[in-house]
Amino acid sequence: MSVMKALWQVGEGAVSDISAVLAADGKELAPTTVATMLQRLSKQGWVKHRKSGRQLLYRAKVKQEDAAKGVLQRVLSAFFGGKVSALTAQLLESEELGPEDLKEMRRLLKRK
Repeated sequence: MSVMKALWQVGEGAVSDISAVLAADGKELAPTTVATMLQRLSKQGWVKHRKSGRQLLYRAKVKQEDAAKGVLQRVLSAFFGGKVSALTAQLLESEELGPEDLKEMRRLLKRK
């Protein structure tokens, strides 16, 4: 997921660009490792690429928001039987929530 996060941050870039973002986040990976991960993500439909001179430029095929929704839907289904209330209860019980978090949650609930 860190490679996708880096790619979303870069927008479009070569392996070296993505490696630089990863390194700035404290994830030092060899360029060959990043390239392999990008190729796999491309085969899975998450990433597309185009040739620019001798290098490939990579771009996310899926928006970050859409990917987050998909992951959340899978977690909701797999762990909580599709019940949003069960997921919410788990979050409330397992996370330290401050006053600002609770205020924001109340605001969001009122919008629904």
